[in-house]
Amino acid sequence: MQQCFAVHPLCLSLKRIDEEGRLVIACTSCRMMHLMTTDQVVARVAAVPLSGEVTSARATPTARELLETCLQTHPVAVTIRELDVIRDNVGLRCGECRRMFDLQVSVFESHQKS
Repeated sequence: MQQCFAVHPLCLSLKRIDEEGRLVIACTSCRMMHLMTTDQVVARVAAVPLSGEVTSARATPTARELLETCLQTHPVAVTIRELDVIRDNVGLRCGECRRMFDLQVSVFESHQKS
């Protein structure tokens, strides 16, 4: 996965979070499917909110729920901004809602697509 990110990062696209809670990433260049099991997800929002958004008093979703919502509602906008397999960190960015996600990954897997 590190090699895909280093050589052809624009070919990586986030697909979904599977039923086991793993983040599924496809590489169109080398035809690999990368899976990441995350231990922790932290969400950050851009300093300037879009269109004057104000946070309400309703229940705040978890960072994992925010990431799942982004992947469901605007998956093309979610991109990998950082990847470090030595430190087991992955950084994602949602261009649509301007959130950044920092993931602590416990397992990286790569499989050839059939």
